Amino acid sequence: MNFKDIIALAFLSVAAATPLAAQTQMNLPTTQIGGVEFYRYDTSNGESIYDIAAKLGVTKDYIIQNNPDAADGISGGMTLYFPVEANGKAAATASGTATAVHVVEQGETLYGLAKRYGVTIDDLIASNPNSENGLKVGQKLVIPSTSTAHSTRDANQEVINAFSNSTAQIAVAQTGDPVIHEMKDGESIYTLAKQYNSTIEGIITTNPGLEPDEYIAGARVKVIPNSALPFIYERTSRRNYKYEVKRGETFASIAKDNGISEEELKAANPDMKKAKKGKTIILPKPYAERVTGDMATITLDELRSYYEPRINDLYDNLVGKKLENEVNIAMVLPFQLHKSAPPKQAYLYTDFYKGFLLALDNATELNKHINLKVYDTQHNLNVTDSILALPELKTMNMIIAPSEPQQLARINAFGKTNGVPVMNCFTTKNEDYLDNPYVYQVNTPTNELMHNVMRWFDEQFNGYNVVFLNASSENDKEMFELMRTHITRKKYNTATINVSGDLSYNDISNKMNPGSKYVFIPSSGDKALIKKYIKALKEVKKERFDCDLSLIAYPEYVLYLKDYQTDLQDIDSYMFSRFFNAKGYRTRDFDAAYKANFDGEPLTGEPYMALYGWDAGNYLLKSLGVDGRIDEETPLFEGVQTSFRWERGDNWRGFTNQAVEIVHFSTDHQITVNVK
Repeated sequence: MNFKDIIALAFLSVAAATPLAAQTQMNLPTTQIGGVEFYRYDTSNGESIYDIAAKLGVTKDYIIQNNPDAADGISGGMTLYFPVEANGKAAATASGTATAVHVVEQGETLYGLAKRYGVTIDDLIASNPNSENGLKVGQKLVIPSTSTAHSTRDANQEVINAFSNSTAQIAVAQTGDPVIHEMKDGESIYTLAKQYNSTIEGIITTNPGLEPDEYIAGARVKVIPNSALPFIYERTSRRNYKYEVKRGETFASIAKDNGISEEELKAANPDMKKAKKGKTIILPKPYAERVTGDMATITLDELRSYYEPRINDLYDNLVGKKLENEVNIAMVLPFQLHKSAPPKQAYLYTDFYKGFLLALDNATELNKHINLKVYDTQHNLNVTDSILALPELKTMNMIIAPSEPQQLARINAFGKTNGVPVMNCFTTKNEDYLDNPYVYQVNTPTNELMHNVMRWFDEQFNGYNVVFLNASSENDKEMFELMRTHITRKKYNTATINVSGDLSYNDISNKMNPGSKYVFIPSSGDKALIKKYIKALKEVKKERFDCDLSLIAYPEYVLYLKDYQTDLQDIDSYMFSRFFNAKGYRTRDFDAAYKANFDGEPLTGEPYMALYGWDAGNYLLKSLGVDGRIDEETPLFEGVQTSFRWERGDNWRGFTNQAVEIVHFSTDHQITVNVK
């Protein structure tokens, strides 16, 4: 169901029907009509509609609702039909003074039953003291009296209140902690909604990684319990009309003309073997009624029959934007143009923007129309909020956000609320991707980066001995510990050399056996540590030709290449990093385009921000489809400096970039970049 429709429908006044009391209480015969069970009541001469209402304990309106012809008056021998309430459930009578008995079914809760019958949980417990410790299947509960009309008005008002102060498409009353549910055979998105009192829309938006047909056994789904608001849906019911048979008509022809089966028509008229001209028969006709309900009152079949025909469109509307042949991108960054002398960080953001603009020149070649909107947050949270309040921000297919923690958190929250993807290009310290399915984390989190590095390590250095060069520095401690833990678990042969001063040839050579293979791993990326081991390791590489020797280098080493690139090549080194700019032929086209368009050179740094913007722009051009959504199945995109390969850990999480650059400084003095 489209929640925009729900907003409009919520203001309708919907009268709740009062079900008839249980058959055992009324002792009425039943009959099947079109697969639906009805109570049957044959009127007597002289009975009025008020007499019957009093006798059955229902209202006049309820009789007419189910038997429209009764509005014209009651005649003797007339048959009235009332739908049987399933499983002996009964609701309060129109007077509000009677109670009802409910038989507990599998999965029902006090919360759901209280919602269904318009009473409080405390009222239920007061009437059923044994229910306080939980419900049992088959248990009979006394439902205290209430006013059906009052509960209906409350439900309508609850819907109205939920949307009156909200600009979001979906209002979620998050009244329970999220639950991770692993689906079993026979379960579906509909059973989850019922079980957890959650909405179909809420489940879809919380798990955008699951398409509607992927809610199957084994799928892990994040659900927010008790977040379903009352809503209005269509329910198919039947009403019985009087019909006078015309010349030449038969049960078959009457049934065909009225869209029902001949069997249904005959079942409604059991005392009539065939239709005869002038005779009055009962004509049971289906009709759709709009009713206010919630996950406690709607049946599983009703829920499924309503949503199944429209759930794919619902998924597309909630998870992705359908924008024909155009892509909308917003760059919300602190350019700080209001300052006469902006800080260096502002210039770096500006260079990223310039590189991104150069990438957009390729849009025409890809037959895409790109709308790039650029907003200056001025490094001010109030300005950021005012930007996010602009209506066009909700139409974006991607927002590129800054690294500043408060601004980034605010933009990520906006993306989650409005279903707008947000790309975090500039920091590894934000963890919103863990529970925000709309965050794209470009800089790979350290634990995921090292997981990918060690997977490559196992392939590259299978059978090697590992030597740790251990110093007291705290830098890169997390990376080093993750490597050491993995190596220990994999049972590599290891040795440790403690580094306090400059190492000698013998300090290293004495740890090595002839004919063996060794990979050396420093305990940090500190430049001071490199200085202590690099000379001795080069000498060992040269003299110990009986051994195979390599070095693992940290991402920080890219800052030291001016001083140590040749040394790294002499040793045969492998550096892992989130990005790497090899310059030379790979950047030739970019450098020329930048100089031609901006009359200068890009700002230097690690990474080069202009080149970062170039790679991000080219990636989005290739991966954003004409419907404005990122193709999550896009294979690895190898940029000039930064590559992209997205993975989503769980269906409710955001995406993290899993691409890692493995840079090989080989002994033939070549630099080779492999993206894993």
